[in-house]
Amino acid sequence: MIPYFPQPVLHLGPFEIHAFGVLAAAAVIIGGRVILLRAHKQGIPVEQMFRFCFWVYASAMIGAYISKGVLDDFPAFLADPSRIFRVPLGVRSVGGIAAGFFGGLAWCLYHRLSGLESMRRLDIIAYAMPTAWMIGRLGCTLAHDHRGIATDSWIAVRFPEGPRYDLGLIEFLFLIVMVIGFKLLDRRRRPIGFFFGLYGVVYGGFRIWLDTLHQQPMRFYGGIAGVVVGLLGWGAMWMLERKARKSPREEDEPAAASAGISATN
Repeated sequence: MIPYFPQPVLHLGPFEIHAFGVLAAAAVIIGGRVILLRAHKQGIPVEQMFRFCFWVYASAMIGAYISKGVLDDFPAFLADPSRIFRVPLGVRSVGGIAAGFFGGLAWCLYHRLSGLESMRRLDIIAYAMPTAWMIGRLGCTLAHDHRGIATDSWIAVRFPEGPRYDLGLIEFLFLIVMVIGFKLLDRRRRPIGFFFGLYGVVYGGFRIWLDTLHQQPMRFYGGIAGVVVGLLGWGAMWMLERKARKSPREEDEPAAASAGISATN
């Protein structure tokens, strides 16, 4: 089994810097760099993609916080919806991913982007998600804040209360494989929307399985939502590819379309 180590903490006078916080910040910075570099290679102005990412990130953080209060205790939320603004609740990743997705769609609709250009931007973010999420889950692994069911498996962690799965560790290891897989698949040109659909199906399916190891009652809504969105993404990819074949100039001139948006801001 894997030995248990307390989360590393750096003490600077009255301040404490936890490993989780450092890695969460690193996930945002490194993931953002992957997104901006990929956008630049595809002819999207970096400034425009940065604004898009900021909107997606802000939406994700709001959604992650609200979904924590709603989904963890739905009866309490119905009895007093204002509690999500009065009680520190934490965040829930499924709400963050969903809100970030809809926030990105709203941004694209506001700027009147075509379906192809909207999917192009969502696809770039989906490609970077495993990298950013992997770094963030390393922070969860060190913080041990996703305890699973008790087990004597070889991958169990010897927690003070007894050996059990560390779901943050399992997801971190899975995301390493996912990052490598995405990089290998990216060696060849892929249709716009390919990584968006792949991320939803693969990660969503993984989360459905991971929920079976959770010590809380099994809730598959996050994984199911991921699979559904992934399948919808692949459906959209197929339709957009058909449209692109009929009018290839729309796909070959992303910079021109992007420049048009920049001129309006």
